[in-house]
Amino acid sequence: MIDNERYSILEKENTALKHMIKQFKNLLDSIPDPVFMKDENLRWIYGNPVILNLYSIDKDNYIGKTEDQLLPEEFAESCMESDRQAVAKGGISKSEERARGEDGEIHFYEVFKVPSHEPKTGEFKGLIGVGRDITIRKKTQEKLEVENKKRQENEQQLKELTETLELKVKARTHELNEQRLKAEYLATVDVLTQLDNRRAFYEKSNVIGQRSNRYENSYAVIILDVDIFKEVNDTYGHAAGDNVLQHLATVMKEEARTTDIVGRVGGEEFAITCPQTTLNGAQEIAKRICTSVSQSSVVFEQQLLTYTVSLGVACGSGDDTFDSIVAKADKALYEAKTTGRNCVVSEKE
Repeated sequence: MIDNERYSILEKENTALKHMIKQFKNLLDSIPDPVFMKDENLRWIYGNPVILNLYSIDKDNYIGKTEDQLLPEEFAESCMESDRQAVAKGGISKSEERARGEDGEIHFYEVFKVPSHEPKTGEFKGLIGVGRDITIRKKTQEKLEVENKKRQENEQQLKELTETLELKVKARTHELNEQRLKAEYLATVDVLTQLDNRRAFYEKSNVIGQRSNRYENSYAVIILDVDIFKEVNDTYGHAAGDNVLQHLATVMKEEARTTDIVGRVGGEEFAITCPQTTLNGAQEIAKRICTSVSQSSVVFEQQLLTYTVSLGVACGSGDDTFDSIVAKADKALYEAKTTGRNCVVSEKE
């Protein structure tokens, strides 16, 4: 009687256990993600329809087999390696595995694996795993990485182009600045003699005149030109005449002071403005120029050319304008020309 009762109890418990297992299996079968179980030798003991279909595994002939017996060669080794790593870790592990879908494309799965152990001995008893399809996320990530790389390349190209453009702009700016300085130089300098041209000479001299009037300082103007310059051009040519003018410019710069304004104001006509200078001081400068020129010569085509200059000197004070001083110096120059040339004449002589 007792045995019958015990048998009945065991039968009921067995029936309940089978029902529970069936319900658990139904649950696992209904999960839309891949689910699998393996024993202590990492042999398959369960796979839900999703994973069986995913790898085209025969549902009636997979129990007790390993990955390398069930999965395509291109996926088997990586799955087995992730199993080994999960067992070695001894806890929940996450890995990325691949499978080829029905569309023929590679799909990526994020797989979580949980090893089970004997509570008392800690002996490894098996492995359960579940995965989820992350193909869209993976491809999106890869696309973002490609776009990010492309963006970085574009940014680098833009940076290089910007740097190149900046260098070109800098070079062009430098070139334009050089051209501007050259233009400014040419606008104020006589190219042949490298003295101030007429415009620059008058601008600078007017400033000296205004300052001298303001502070009641005297200043002087020397006007000079080459005697009978036309004969030099007619006899030796204009190239010789240019050499004479260049020589005269050199003499003027040597005999004038650093504060004096020296310029070429006409063809063979030159002028010097001497700030804070008396009439006697300006006469001394003019005499030195006259003497230096008469005692020197110009070499042209193996010939020695000699020439002389005439100079007129005038001094300004009070309310005299620069133009009025120039007029006085011009008058003195005319007198020097008509009284023999190669001399210095002052407005008050």
